[in-house]
Amino acid sequence: MKALIIMDMTNDFVFEKYEHEGKEYEGRLVAPLGKTIVEPIEALVKKVVNSGTVSLFRISKDHYDAFTNPELELKVAELGIDEVFMTGLVDEVCIYHNTLGFLERGFRTNVVRGCTAPFDPEKGRESLGELDACGTKMVDDIPSDIGVILLLEDEHDENSEEIKSGSWPPHSMKGTPGALTIKPIREALESRK
Repeated sequence: MKALIIMDMTNDFVFEKYEHEGKEYEGRLVAPLGKTIVEPIEALVKKVVNSGTVSLFRISKDHYDAFTNPELELKVAELGIDEVFMTGLVDEVCIYHNTLGFLERGFRTNVVRGCTAPFDPEKGRESLGELDACGTKMVDDIPSDIGVILLLEDEHDENSEEIKSGSWPPHSMKGTPGALTIKPIREALESRK
């Protein structure tokens, strides 16, 4: 089975300012180019949703590597996923480490061009180049037979190793609007059959 992976497309990563339930918030760790991939990812979601029945799962991660949450490996095994199509944020951190994680576990692994973005464009290009050299296929589109969408998203609490390390400011905190999938993608997901 094929899966579309949407990595960290949450309010705190995408928008400098966003509205939730009538209140305005500021993004906490915004990838400057994050907004540029919203529409392309939304279009991919609509393509998958319109092609038939698709399962949706959200798996939180407390670290840039989603495989630190054992739920991810259990879910992909349970669903029989053997090929993934990576989208989301950010090329040189979460896209890089999680793409390698899928490759190391034997998955056919693809990165969808134009549907990922870096913090730093040069580091992002270098990371995608390394992934290509490791066997990741860079693709321009996704097939119509994707059966699963996995949202792999940061969700931290005050005991998070990532937050306690001081390497990153508090972001995507559990129970806050910053940890929510951005509205355009959330709405596209909600339209599924």
